[in-house]
Amino acid sequence: MPDPTPVRQLCVLLRDGRVLTDDEGRLPSYVDEHPWIDVDRRALTCGDPSAVLVAPQLPVSPDGHLLMNVFASRTDTAVDGTWRALDEITDIDAAASATLRVIAEEVAGSLPSPARRPDWFRASWYDEADAWIDAQLAARGRSRTGPTVPVKVWSISAVLRVPSEPTPVWMKASCRHFHAEPALTQLVVEMLPAYAPPLIAVDEARGWLLLEDMAGADEEHEDAPPAGLAAAAGRIAATVQRRSLDHLDEIEAAGVPVRGLTETMHGFDEVLSTGIELVQLSPDELAAARAVREDVHAAADELAALGLPDTLVHGDLHPGNVAHDGDSLVLYDWSDAAVSHPLFDLVHLSQRLPDAEAELAKAAYVDVWRAAYPAVDYDRALELAAHVEGAFQVVSYEQIYRDQEDASYWEMSGVVARFLRRLPARFSPSGG
Repeated sequence: MPDPTPVRQLCVLLRDGRVLTDDEGRLPSYVDEHPWIDVDRRALTCGDPSAVLVAPQLPVSPDGHLLMNVFASRTDTAVDGTWRALDEITDIDAAASATLRVIAEEVAGSLPSPARRPDWFRASWYDEADAWIDAQLAARGRSRTGPTVPVKVWSISAVLRVPSEPTPVWMKASCRHFHAEPALTQLVVEMLPAYAPPLIAVDEARGWLLLEDMAGADEEHEDAPPAGLAAAAGRIAATVQRRSLDHLDEIEAAGVPVRGLTETMHGFDEVLSTGIELVQLSPDELAAARAVREDVHAAADELAALGLPDTLVHGDLHPGNVAHDGDSLVLYDWSDAAVSHPLFDLVHLSQRLPDAEAELAKAAYVDVWRAAYPAVDYDRALELAAHVEGAFQVVSYEQIYRDQEDASYWEMSGVVARFLRRLPARFSPSGG
């Protein structure tokens, strides 16, 4: 994922083909350090705190530092400000004005929605989601205590918080690329309930999850994991993987992609040949990435020969996807899951931990696997997996790019190019 870049959030409230401005005809905006979080702040800024996004965030400046957020009200809520026709808005340039007009026509139905746009970018979707949430809560003798609050809404997923007693519940809707997440989460609950997300309900057809609040789910863990998280995460990840060996047919039937070493190498070769971001590399960078192709394949072949079986892998295992409060630990956000080499999860986790914590995670993880596969040279296997995991991530993000709506490509732009630039260093004499 790219590092957060300060951006100006332009927050537009659209209603019946008109937009809300201040008395001087200006659209509301503010500067934020992260482009995707704080949907509620953007809605409040647009003038209607209960409004919802009806299009993805769109860059409307050449440097990408101005993002347009177009909201629509779910009700005829009275708002403060002045309603103006689109051609009366003068504080945005021609490109931004044209973008806003297109969105207005899409919302009005005179233009079709773009291909691959998720369903949650229409106001009526929230009525459907609320009805489902309320039905699931009612079936369990519960009810909401307040309106649904969108927390994060982008091309990948929509995450909603619903106030209820005794704690809030959370709904996650996944895009078509990650459509298997609800069914897989249910399987993880069945395999290892103590360390699985606290599931309330799933709708596999629509890609919806409803979860209880998770103690210790904190995005700050991503950069500052609490004491004890590393070893526990390593042990539990390995335990889930070993349990998954008895459920691979079910996991694949749920739609989880099979991306073993053979498939990964095939996908890696395709990226080196036709990847979307090859144009972002200089000629020297592209030549260097292609020059290590044989080294990557050789590492994958040797890794396969060491004898560890393919299992369920989380695919994006890092401290931010581990809920840890000192008493319990849960692995969540299984959207990137695949059937692949198990050590990819340990490599990915270790890269996001301080060195001492990474060693604790490795020791705990290997202890679980060594009990069943004692003859494996785990030091060598981990060294090889560290070389190949970069190619695995290259393929992961390339596939996301190709499934996103074209206008949302900017959200992760540069990730594959960055992996390809770094890959040659892994095969340098110093080991990178």
